[in-house]
Amino acid sequence: MDIAQHIVASSLQLFYRNGFHATGVELLSREAGVTKKTLYRHYPSKDVLIDAALALRHEQFMVRVRTFVERAGAAQRPLAYIDFIANWVQEDDFCGCAFINATAEFAQSDSAPHQQAAGHKREVQEYLLSLCASAGARQPEVVSTQLFLIGEGLIVGSQVQQAQRVALVDGAQAAAQVIWSASL
Repeated sequence: MDIAQHIVASSLQLFYRNGFHATGVELLSREAGVTKKTLYRHYPSKDVLIDAALALRHEQFMVRVRTFVERAGAAQRPLAYIDFIANWVQEDDFCGCAFINATAEFAQSDSAPHQQAAGHKREVQEYLLSLCASAGARQPEVVSTQLFLIGEGLIVGSQVQQAQRVALVDGAQAAAQVIWSASL
């Protein structure tokens, strides 16, 4: 891993844990083990670093979700998507969705982080639509939207109501099963 990749990877972890605005350049450079001058040589502004961190997070997430989901047979992949979310929200280092968090901190829809979040969510929805279509759903657009909303609700609910995660996971998986069964 080169220095620029190291900076963005360590920055992503800080942004994810602490938030974008709450994480200063001093902490970013210290965590990466570089001087502020080195950080700025690779990323001329904190905004550029945030863009790079969100791009990395998108890439990591899509690889991770595809790897998990595509281990299941084609007919079970839409539900495997919900299982992926269910497993993720129960991880010890779960701090919500970096993209949902970004839209909360960068509420203007024309801001770069907000646009990256919208693009990420659009790609997740397109992936889920392809899973539903390949699995034989009668109305793949409708059921993929429903499953997407269950997943998003589980992410936010688990971040906000950490003590209720198990109940939220059970409820989300049960709702997804009902929706999926009705779609075939």
